[in-house]
Amino acid sequence: MDLIKPLNKKVSMFATNDELYDQLTNKEIMTIKLAKLEEFADDLYRSTTSEYNAKLFPPETSWFNIRKLLKELNQLND
Repeated sequence: MDLIKPLNKKVSMFATNDELYDQLTNKEIMTIKLAKLEEFADDLYRSTTSEYNAKLFPPETSWFNIRKLLKELNQLND
């Protein structure tokens, strides 16, 4: 059985955004944000595969979350 591996041992996988920024470096935060971005991209793809998936993973929600993460990643990269 595969267990979910944490991306970072310094914070819980349920850490708030404030906790991430308080305890991690920009590079570590970017790694976590990129993993979230990948999840939302997968959700966006799934929403195109069937009507049921579109209801389960609303494409507009995934798209707005992707845009939000991209903006945050750009700010971290400055």
